[in-house]
Amino acid sequence: MKLYVINLDLYPERFFRLNEIFAQQGLTPRRIRALDMKNISDTDYKNLTRKSFWPERMTRGEIACFLSHRTALQQLAEEQEAYGAVFEDDVILSNNAHLFLKNYFWIPSGVDLVKLETQGKKVWLGHSIKNVNNFSLGRLKSSHILAAAYIVSKKSALYLIKKMEDVCAPFDHFLFNLDYGIANKLKIYQLDPAIARQSNVRSTLEYERAQYRDERKKKRTMMGILQREFCRLGRRSYIGLRGIKINCFSEDKWKKIDFDSNPG
Repeated sequence: MKLYVINLDLYPERFFRLNEIFAQQGLTPRRIRALDMKNISDTDYKNLTRKSFWPERMTRGEIACFLSHRTALQQLAEEQEAYGAVFEDDVILSNNAHLFLKNYFWIPSGVDLVKLETQGKKVWLGHSIKNVNNFSLGRLKSSHILAAAYIVSKKSALYLIKKMEDVCAPFDHFLFNLDYGIANKLKIYQLDPAIARQSNVRSTLEYERAQYRDERKKKRTMMGILQREFCRLGRRSYIGLRGIKINCFSEDKWKKIDFDSNPG
């Protein structure tokens, strides 16, 4: 199975770090040159986001990230293998990652995507399929954002590329958020425990997002803050009740996906 690492020219050390980690597990990744947000002009920004349905203003970093993943998917779609894996360069890998990255024969027939990463929050998993060394696979039935590590079929990559002509939402939401993308049109499975997680290093994209959030906070009124907190409380209560219902009245699971940090 081909492995692709999205990496900015500005941070070659990140690719070297990840390449060394892959090599220790007998794996060889291919570098995908990421698009620098500085190369997105005002005209490009307007044209690319003309069909955006994201509720906030898309940042140039989010656009660059979206287009960089599209480049990786285009490369993957040109290969002969049925599946390939895509990684962002700040990802941390489990020592057991090689069990799932040397081939794709363990993936059930018809699966479009396998999410290898965890956000550390609870998600809704369908009936689990036991796999290798106490790992399992479950159909992902809820949103589970972040897109630093995932396996995608060649067929699904071709489908995604067609849907990515316009930057409609941040890529992780486009791919894994049921409300803002195409997750409900794909057969997505979650590896449990996860073999990847994002590091604590703040990326260029995260820095830009933080700046934008700070700007929005300055503009908020007291009424706006209260409305936001009230909605957040209601949403958390609903999610909590839904989790209890899932665990008590079905074979599915509402659970936190842990990161596999055990030695390989």
